Parts: sequence; structure tokens; C-alpha cells
Amino acid sequence: MGLYHQIKELYPDISDDDFFLQNDSDGKGDYIRKWKSSYPKPTKAELNAVQAIATEKLKWKEIRAKRNALLSKCDWMIIRHVTQKTLGIKPKLTDGQYTILLTYMQDLRDIPQVYTTIDSVKFPILSL
Repeated sequence: MGLYHQIKELYPDISDDDFFLQNDSDGKGDYIRKWKSSYPKPTKAELNAVQAIATEKLKWKEIRAKRNALLSKCDWMIIRHVTQKTLGIKPKLTDGQYTILLTYMQDLRDIPQVYTTIDSVKFPILSL
């Protein structure tokens, strides 16, 4: 978990210009090289206290990004199906496949409400 996200968890309004992180590639990781913020420079204890929260938020962000990408891949199929039906053209998807696709997309949207922990998240599988 990166120091940047821990600082942002402590001080959500802090500007990226208010601090500068450095990593010397010595295996010790990032550290605060410069602190220009009016916020007090965080202590190691404060950073450690928010590490789990910051890590979880970052993982949820990654899950949402994956979910949104999967939803985007389905949008064109929905649009094509509805457009073809509206124009009186026989759709490529059957009504059953369309329903399966809608259910899959809803299952993707429901992930943040259904799963309470990061480690339990399972993405639905689309099988048309």
C-alpha cells in the first residue's frame, strides 16, 4: 500500500503539490521528502493507522474500474438489440440472451452492495 494513498486518506483535501514523495530504490519504500502543506506532517503511527482503510479503498476502486470496463463491453450489445428491435430488424440476440445480458449487467452493478469485503468479491460470468 502506497504512502501517497495513506496521506490522501489522512488529508483528503491535500494538494499533490503540498508534499513530495521519494523512493531511493533501496528496498525501504517511499518516504516524505518535502512537506509544504499547512496540515501537520503525518507521523508514522498516523500513517499506519490509516493503512488498512486506504488499502481497502484502493482495492474497491480497482474493482469498480474492472466492473465498469465489463459493463462498457456490454453496452454495445444492448444498444444494438434495442435499435434492431425498434427498426423492425431481427436482433442478433434472442430475447432470452437479452434477458441474460441484462441480468449479468445488473449483477455487475450490484457488486458494491452484495459484497461487504474485498476478498469475497466474485465477478459474474456472462454465458450467452
